Amino acid sequence: MSVLHGGWLRGLSPWEDGRELSESLKNSFMFWGGALAGITSAGMTHQLDVMKVLRQLGRNLPTNFSDYFLGITMGCLAQGSRFAVTLLLNATLQKKLMSWEKRFKKGTVLAALIAFCFSMIAGGVGEFLTSPFSVIKNYQIAHNCGTWTACVGLWEMRGIGAFFNGVGFAVVRKSMANGIMLQTIGPCKQLLRLASPGWLGREDPAGKSALGFVAGSVTGAFAEVLTNHPDQIKAMTQIGVPLWEAIVTATKRPFRGAIWAGIRKGSIRGINWGCLEFYMGLFETSYRKYRKIAAYQPNNQRISDFTRQTTPI
Repeated sequence: MSVLHGGWLRGLSPWEDGRELSESLKNSFMFWGGALAGITSAGMTHQLDVMKVLRQLGRNLPTNFSDYFLGITMGCLAQGSRFAVTLLLNATLQKKLMSWEKRFKKGTVLAALIAFCFSMIAGGVGEFLTSPFSVIKNYQIAHNCGTWTACVGLWEMRGIGAFFNGVGFAVVRKSMANGIMLQTIGPCKQLLRLASPGWLGREDPAGKSALGFVAGSVTGAFAEVLTNHPDQIKAMTQIGVPLWEAIVTATKRPFRGAIWAGIRKGSIRGINWGCLEFYMGLFETSYRKYRKIAAYQPNNQRISDFTRQTTPI
């Protein structure tokens, strides 16, 4: 036991309150926090998603309460995995951008343009990788069926390719929306802090979650309304509508369903960013407590008191 405490735990022990987390650990917390935040937001707002999809397809809203929960499992999987992948990839790309700053001045139009493009790439990749979940979910909503029936119906449509129906417009739409949102949420947070320093400007977990919720809601709704036209095309092609017919129909009424889309995405983004702060704070607090426990020897002498300066995390 003494070997265990002095050896393996010693490698985990150099931790003190207030120390900065390693980059890899931050990314891990961000990924899993994003996944949980996405699942939470999708589950809480799925009814709005049902309304949005049906309105974009020009169909009536459900009359049965149970129909508002069709596709909720696939919706949660899609949103959780998409948000996690997008956050991690965007953070990686933005870090790469910072390493290129010697080539151009920070704050210039070129730097802003490259940052926007990187955010678009992150959103597009996240949308592509999670497209099958979204296609199954929309098929369930449109055809009022279960997950297995939706999978069989899509497979009979045109095999594995059907699970990527509308992926082109999905990637374009998500890239645009993600670029807008990720590049505006920072300035939006700054304005909100200035507008309400007593509520949204606090540095405690509750203040950060509130700020993330409000900023995410505003930027998410704004980006969703602006990209409603390709979102309509995506929704129609995902359930088997021919591409040209979907383009013509969406172009005639580019903002059909935009109200529900904006409300839904504003709610989702607000919950996403608010819950992200909550989950990351929870992970960090739990990790700090674990490291404190690991830092104690059987004689109650803290290893970290002696090693924290020489073995940083």
